[in-house]
Amino acid sequence: MGVLEARGTKQLHTLAARCLVGRHAACDLRVESPLVSAEHASLRWTGDGWTLKDLGSRNGTFVDGERLGAGKMAELAEGATFAVGERGLAFTLVDAAPPIVGARHLATGHTRRAEGGLLVLPGDDDPRVSIFQDAEGEWVVESEDAKRPAIDRDVVTVAGDAWVLELPSVVGGTWQAEAAPPTLETIDLRLGVSRDEEHVEVVIVHQGSPTPLPSRRYHYLLLILARERLSERFASVAERGWIDREALCKKLGVDTNRLNVDVFRLRKQLADLGIQGISGLVARRPDTGQLRLGTDRVEVNLL
Repeated sequence: MGVLEARGTKQLHTLAARCLVGRHAACDLRVESPLVSAEHASLRWTGDGWTLKDLGSRNGTFVDGERLGAGKMAELAEGATFAVGERGLAFTLVDAAPPIVGARHLATGHTRRAEGGLLVLPGDDDPRVSIFQDAEGEWVVESEDAKRPAIDRDVVTVAGDAWVLELPSVVGGTWQAEAAPPTLETIDLRLGVSRDEEHVEVVIVHQGSPTPLPSRRYHYLLLILARERLSERFASVAERGWIDREALCKKLGVDTNRLNVDVFRLRKQLADLGIQGISGLVARRPDTGQLRLGTDRVEVNLL
């Protein structure tokens, strides 16, 4: 992700796809100086790199010591330094990587960033809301009871706290066929379970190459969902494998919060492998409270 370092304090600031710089409290990067305009400059990810634009500031925006004209833009390479209002109020772009999805707590300014393309709020140990891209590449906000499109700068309320979403609005170039990443549609899941069901092994297979996963307790959730889907292989694809949340919790011996945590950790473990669209691995029907495994490409065998 893009990261700025403030000169002097060395404080780091992560960048959303669009970042407003200025003195106003609503700015993403707030600089409290009378020399800085309320909305002084903006940083933006273009898909190829970062650009800085002066927003008609009174005291100017400087890139590597040179003043930008009012309303003018400049490309920022990694290591570039810019200043607002005066040359001493400077920031260096120490990481020019593309932005990633995040959310900023409206009251405190605390920011959470996605891991493996999956963002949960308010935290990993209490994942009440998940934000991710669906199979069509659209951002969605998912909770136990609802699922809706996510929009950049949208406000999501979780447990009474308001979070502002920061969604990348520009994507990079198209993947070449030979470099295409694994997706939920192109991987196979091979599950092995011991006779006493105390041990579950998970292997991900992509283009014939197997990747065993480190054993985790929440793999039993994957096993239950896989069995449910396989037991209904003759049902229509749309209706195959759904299980009520309460029934699933009972099978697993967990409460709803523990189930949410396990769903998050299962998604994240596979997302960390670089598998695209893996949030669909566990699909939800918010209107009925049902869940299911999101793929038919699964097999279950005894160890």
